[in-house]
Amino acid sequence: MRLHWWMLIVTAALAIAYLGWVFAARRAAIEPVEPQVDPEVVRRQHELDRIYGGKDLKILQFYAATEDLARGDHTVICYGVLNAESVQIEPPLDGVGASVNRCVAAAPRSDTRYTLTATGRNGASLTQSLTIHVHQKPSTPPPRP
Repeated sequence: MRLHWWMLIVTAALAIAYLGWVFAARRAAIEPVEPQVDPEVVRRQHELDRIYGGKDLKILQFYAATEDLARGDHTVICYGVLNAESVQIEPPLDGVGASVNRCVAAAPRSDTRYTLTATGRNGASLTQSLTIHVHQKPSTPPPRP
């Protein structure tokens, strides 16, 4: 069987085209795809950043449910921080940690100033304080006979 030179050229051209197609398909499979960004998602993120301070450390709230207690009573201290790596309250209370909204129990025996310290990832910190006043429970007179 005799091969013509033009058959070799056609076969070689087909082989080269096939190999080019295979390599192009493989390259397209591993090239990163540009993510499609939804403009509404971007708008909402900008709005949240504006309201909550973006990536900045921020104390959103720090308050006691009751700041005037009778001795022996208890209250809750609520706080919220944004972008904090750690949170402390002095004097220490159980259950304190970085949170957007958390309340912990407090039962001071005397007037106590609580200080919240929030520390961000970059080492910056913010503080805020509140005082709970404790007074003697009113004594009740004995019942009359």
